[in-house]
Amino acid sequence: MTQAGEPRRESIPALARRLAGGLVQLARLEITRGRQEIGEMIAETKAGAIMLGTAAGLGFLALISLDMAIILGVAALFDALADLAVVIIIVACFVGLAIGFAIAGVVNAFVIIALLIGAAAFAVPASFGFTAAWLSALFVLVLQLALVAIFVLRGIKQIRIGPPEETISAVKEDFAWAKRLLRRG
Repeated sequence: MTQAGEPRRESIPALARRLAGGLVQLARLEITRGRQEIGEMIAETKAGAIMLGTAAGLGFLALISLDMAIILGVAALFDALADLAVVIIIVACFVGLAIGFAIAGVVNAFVIIALLIGAAAFAVPASFGFTAAWLSALFVLVLQLALVAIFVLRGIKQIRIGPPEETISAVKEDFAWAKRLLRRG
């Protein structure tokens, strides 16, 4: 019979059953933790996506009004300025777009060729004095679409979806602990 101060001795099969049960329980807890972490990540991403969608919708409505003002302003500006000044403005806009794409990290042959073709498509007619309102509207549309592309590319780079890092590190720690325990025993 054991005394009150002595530890109780269990058989090896009983200890193995307790160890296996503990490992199963630990695995279940880690799986639950991983699910919770992924759920939190998805909830944060979902909330961010809803906010981005709402902002995009409101921005679109504001752009409709702003578009009309910009198009009419650019048409009036192009009609009032000398042809060389219009060409300089067009080239400066496309240089600004090239800088924006470089900042976004998207500089390849396709982007450079598209910007050169766009600059030429607007600068050549403007150099001959052709600055109709529809050409001004098209110019503003091209600039806006390029800016949308820049913002989308930057936004995509900022979205982080990945594995549950905390759970993975906790499981690695559990395995390291189990290995140390097995080496001792």
